[in-house]
Amino acid sequence: MNPYEVLGVDRSASAEDIKKAYRTAAMKNHPDRNPGDHKAEERFKEVAGAYEVLSDPSRRDAFDRYGTTDAPGSASGMGGMHDIFSGFGLDDAMRAFMENFGFSSGGSGSRAVHGEDVSVRVNLDLEEAALGGRRDIEVERNVACGKCSGTGADATAGSDTCRQCNGAGKVSSIRNTLLGSFRTVNQCNVCNGRGTIPKKLCTGCKGRGFKSKKSTIAVDLPAGLSKGHYIRLRGQGHHPGQDGVPGDLKLLINSIDYGPFKREEDDLVYPLTISYPQAVLGGEFSVPTPDGDSIKVKVGSGTNSGTRFKHKHHGMGRLNRRGRGDLLVEVDIHVPSKVKRGDKELLKKLDESSSFQVKNR
Repeated sequence: MNPYEVLGVDRSASAEDIKKAYRTAAMKNHPDRNPGDHKAEERFKEVAGAYEVLSDPSRRDAFDRYGTTDAPGSASGMGGMHDIFSGFGLDDAMRAFMENFGFSSGGSGSRAVHGEDVSVRVNLDLEEAALGGRRDIEVERNVACGKCSGTGADATAGSDTCRQCNGAGKVSSIRNTLLGSFRTVNQCNVCNGRGTIPKKLCTGCKGRGFKSKKSTIAVDLPAGLSKGHYIRLRGQGHHPGQDGVPGDLKLLINSIDYGPFKREEDDLVYPLTISYPQAVLGGEFSVPTPDGDSIKVKVGSGTNSGTRFKHKHHGMGRLNRRGRGDLLVEVDIHVPSKVKRGDKELLKKLDESSSFQVKNR
């Protein structure tokens, strides 16, 4: 279930927009307003489930990141309390609490500096969105300086011991709180936890530890992506320099070119336009697929406009699941606005035939 599609809102929708969409859809499909309508009842359940996901910031974030409301991974194996609470979206509140009461936010009293994330918008064609594949992305980002390996220091000049922390990279202090006195250990803000200060800055990056560089990164796209999804590549963002940790690269799916198809969740609908004689007599037609191939579709005699023919497993890939949706071929009967005089005579004769008589006439 895509909760955004169920409620009919964009991924950038505010909490208030989501609430309004939920109220409208819930009132429209409420069982009391649709007695005996099982489809409306199922729709009402879908709307409630979608709102339950999007009204919860953590579950909404999980869906935006992974296409599911259950984010992969758990607190076990994460580094320090900072990472654990960050995973639950409580980073700022927890860090403020710990700092106010004299605790250190990291297990070792220091925390690596993280670089900024890099966001890139990409436009997909139907085959990429339906089947997935590999896409080369060109991105400009800060990478570790090759001359100093990201330290920002001239390797030939050497370094001095930091006087602030005496080479420990950490400084301690005593804080008195309502709960008593606590000893805290934090990263030295003079040497940024390295314990040394370079005598001379690197000439390649002027001491920053990073340089701007254009790179081409190969990205594996999963099948079944939708507009608004994004793919996060850990450690492929900006490098902050000085032994820091690079940020992430986020690929936002900006648009998808579905061509002649229309998407309905994991299914694709192809409009097949046929003539009136073809609808009456039937026939076989060639229909394209998102794979780039084509399939034969048999239309039986006496087919009405709006009839759909299902071809299984020719639709969109199912994001984070196995299998594919279906291809639905929807018949549309072409009615010409202008006909020749001879054709009009033929139509008049057909209209008089018992085969073309309408029962309610």
